[in-house]
Amino acid sequence: MKVGSNIMTNTFQTLECDTDILMIGKDTFTVERFKELARKRIDARFSKRYVDKDANCSKEIASWLFEQSLEIIENETRITFGNIKLIFPIEGIDCKMLKLGSKTWKPGKLRIQVMLQKASIQTMEFEFCYDEPPQPKSPLDDIREREDYQQLLNNQ
Repeated sequence: MKVGSNIMTNTFQTLECDTDILMIGKDTFTVERFKELARKRIDARFSKRYVDKDANCSKEIASWLFEQSLEIIENETRITFGNIKLIFPIEGIDCKMLKLGSKTWKPGKLRIQVMLQKASIQTMEFEFCYDEPPQPKSPLDDIREREDYQQLLNNQ
């Protein structure tokens, strides 16, 4: 499976720093602003109504998911939907992130996880996966950047 194997090698991390910057296509957003816009759109999508011709009424799309049950063996084994976790897009969308204090954009993928419970959004997480994992900062980097260390190097 192409998508599954790609996801297994990538580690998506929750976006927690709202002041980081995302570039999606040509548009840039703070993480905080992107979350606000996405939440509004996703909430609007799940509260959108459709006409149920059989019941002669209109219902919210999310409600419909929870009213339905999955029948494994007709009329014998039914599974009702209690909690639903949506991940979209599964493989993530291409974007770049500029972390607070960083000097360069890092390419990666962005995706959203939504947890529905009883036809309402309970939680929404925004995740990012770097195309190349960021290199951990060495404890020696601070020493190497100090002026006295630079002078020592220059005197050799």
